[in-house]
Amino acid sequence: MAKALGMVRRMAEGKYRSDIDGLRAVAVIAVLLHHLNTSLLPGGFVGVDIFFVISGFLITSQVYSEVRRNAFSLKGFYQRRINRIVPALATVLLATVIVGAFILSPVDLIRLNVSALLSLLGVSNIYIWIKYGNYFAADAGEAPLLHTWSLGIEEQFYVIWPLFIVLVYRLAPRYVLPILGIGVVLAVAVSEYATGVFATAAYYLLPTRFFELMLGGVLGIYLQQPRVMGKLTTHALALAGYLLIGFALFALNAKSTFPGLNALIPCLGAALLILAGSGDRHSRLLTCRPMVFIGLISYSLYLWHWPLIAYLNYLEIPVDIPVGALLIAVSIGLSWLSWRYVEVPFRRAGASWHFSRVFVRRFALPALGLAAIAVLSVVFNGFPQRFGPQVSALEAMTQSRPNEIRRGCHVTNALYSTGPDDSCRLGTKKAVLDGIMIGDSFANHFTGMVDLLARPDNLSIMDYTMDSCPPIPGYDADMSPVYAGHCAKRNERVFSLIEQNKYPYVVLAAIWPKEADARDIVEASIRRVVESSGQVIVILSNQHIEKAASCPIRRLMFGSERDCSVAQSALAPYWADVRAKFPQVRFIDPNQVICPAGVCSPIIQGQLLYLDDSHLNEGGSRLIGRTLLERGYSLLHDPVRTARTEMLKGSSAVMN
Repeated sequence: MAKALGMVRRMAEGKYRSDIDGLRAVAVIAVLLHHLNTSLLPGGFVGVDIFFVISGFLITSQVYSEVRRNAFSLKGFYQRRINRIVPALATVLLATVIVGAFILSPVDLIRLNVSALLSLLGVSNIYIWIKYGNYFAADAGEAPLLHTWSLGIEEQFYVIWPLFIVLVYRLAPRYVLPILGIGVVLAVAVSEYATGVFATAAYYLLPTRFFELMLGGVLGIYLQQPRVMGKLTTHALALAGYLLIGFALFALNAKSTFPGLNALIPCLGAALLILAGSGDRHSRLLTCRPMVFIGLISYSLYLWHWPLIAYLNYLEIPVDIPVGALLIAVSIGLSWLSWRYVEVPFRRAGASWHFSRVFVRRFALPALGLAAIAVLSVVFNGFPQRFGPQVSALEAMTQSRPNEIRRGCHVTNALYSTGPDDSCRLGTKKAVLDGIMIGDSFANHFTGMVDLLARPDNLSIMDYTMDSCPPIPGYDADMSPVYAGHCAKRNERVFSLIEQNKYPYVVLAAIWPKEADARDIVEASIRRVVESSGQVIVILSNQHIEKAASCPIRRLMFGSERDCSVAQSALAPYWADVRAKFPQVRFIDPNQVICPAGVCSPIIQGQLLYLDDSHLNEGGSRLIGRTLLERGYSLLHDPVRTARTEMLKGSSAVMN
């Protein structure tokens, strides 16, 4: 055993640094505690960034040393990577897939099995970005392989980085370090910019994470030559490293702009601790036996802990103190077994194998097995016979996304400058355009409703909406500076179009701010539209319902008695003043349908309305539209038998 440890934990120059295992322990403990309860370590997700720096450091140290000695082999490099990564990963993937077959819904099982295959292929980060979006979203917390996005980043880095090192060394051997240093600066700039524009993509994709691994790589090359530093210097570097990591762990949170410059904080902290080395005082925390032990099993611990948490979330089992303690114990136990009987022996045995043998047995065969499982899941629609037919029917409703049905009509922030597409018409299909609908993703999810409500009045309305950009010029709450800038330009473009074209009808919709002090800015926005158009229609926000999309499905799957409905929330307090100041503005309240008698349900007449906790699916949006039509409403008119004041009175009652 000791011999195996000596083989698997040494650096390229033959020296083992226990402090790096201790740093791994800091990283994995941070991630574990954050996943158990975000309030314990709000910024615990930066543990992944620490892993990136460590990985970049170790890989580059090894590759660069071999390149300088003219001993580098690409086959040898990938053989070591396969032996290091795949055995434990394949073990966890197989276990996760087996458990998922018993408890996941058909759609979720397909997602799991596809993501398992893509995790092994090193591209799960791309799939997770597309399918789940925001890492901190509620449904993402139930994705058993969500955490494999970081492995995708690393594996993609491994494809590019060795070739880049070889190229730079051959072209400019004396300037490798300066070139890479400049590369880090440029990569940070790219990350900071892209994070402001493509916030979700930036979190998951390699280009915006590249600087983190590259920073470790620069450090690995810098330390190739012996460096002599005094105790005071090393202590100062270590202290700065601890402070930076500590700051990131407690000061950053899910709302922080990330990665970008914020990711640089923990990365610099990790780099400084590595640079400080394993001194006699500053590294005692990192080199103590418990931390080294956790560091040794950190890879397996990272792999095992999240599927356990995700399945608990899926089964809606609260992770309280007893459950959390048990989960930690189970995670550590599984991780030690995985490290002891999978990681160590597979790396030891695989080191003497020929590359082709390692590739076929350790990578190709597991990939083919997972591919077969994924294909079968897709072909047989996630094996819906495991549950009643209603489960599949409700799940199908959650897949009807308005932005996918009307592609190009609703755009991301990156496309803020695009003009209206004449094909994006709602209501009556005719040559003459009657108006425009503007707003954010919540405006987009009302397009099905507006499409129906516009038809009785023979209206053709242009859909011109954009992600996370409410039609409120000057409002930038929870937006990054770059994102806010794009939203501001978009709103200016939209409002200029309204002022120039004098549209007879303008529809405004958004997730309207709830805070009372937003009154002035909302009023100013509505006034600007009122002064430049004929009729203004404001669609009020629909009710937020926790687990609105999943709760009705899980009730059928597991036979639970959980009540999926919630009491209707009060409208934002400023709406009463807005109504009084702009009597010519028409308001449409979708909660008339969603919340009969003040109780809001995610499912009405057998139709599941939501695709997440707040956004409506296409079917839900259209059901609301049909219901309002049946009651005598249209985009411009209330029921003949009902006075307009009665509707306003009803809405005012909700506010009180």
